[in-house]
Amino acid sequence: MRTRESTAWGPYLLVAAGAAAGLCAIGLGVPVPAGGAIMGCGFLAGSLVRVTVSERRAGALAVRSKRMDALTLAAFGAALVIGSLLMLLRLHDS
Repeated sequence: MRTRESTAWGPYLLVAAGAAAGLCAIGLGVPVPAGGAIMGCGFLAGSLVRVTVSERRAGALAVRSKRMDALTLAAFGAALVIGSLLMLLRLHDS
């Protein structure tokens, strides 16, 4: 008897949809910092989902340990959001 192992794709698709939404927003003419912030929020949401859901329901987001996956997603998300906000600063007049 074969057992079929299914993968939960919901959490992974959440992160992919956040990244796609940010890239589409930039492609449609939204300022780059806003698109980067959208992508970063998608990664941060993925980090939150990875922490809260079980190992079995994490699906394709479960690559390493729960802690390492959440930290990696949070670091990428925070870097995107902070980097996007820093792009709004005017450091000098030129």
